Amino acid sequence: MQVTWNNALSRGDRTVKALAAAGLLLGVWALFLLAPENIPYLSCAFRDLTGHSCPTCGLTRSLHAASHGELVVSLRYHLMGPLVLTGILLASVLWSVEAATGKRIRLATNAKPARDVIAMFLIVWIVYWGIRLISEFVH
Repeated sequence: MQVTWNNALSRGDRTVKALAAAGLLLGVWALFLLAPENIPYLSCAFRDLTGHSCPTCGLTRSLHAASHGELVVSLRYHLMGPLVLTGILLASVLWSVEAATGKRIRLATNAKPARDVIAMFLIVWIVYWGIRLISEFVH
């Protein structure tokens, strides 16, 4: 894999990248500071309607635990929490660098393997949700 710097970003694109990075970092900071139990109006509409977990149930608590370095606790809440937090942090760094340099960063990879990784991630997430649903019906 090779990192390439190409295509200068317009002023507007740089602003969007900076705001997106700041928004992600602000969200992570809020997750770090606020326990999910203390966030008003945080509820899962899917669970409220069906009584069962949605694909992201537990993700906020998982991200909170992961942001405190509590990996085992994070994984108990949601298997994908640490991966999602890592992705959020990487995206915020990437967008911050792009906003600061004014250049778009591209990872020179074969597009097919990248799609395969994303597809596998989504498949694992759906299978994980299915297992959680089955365990809810069994208990």
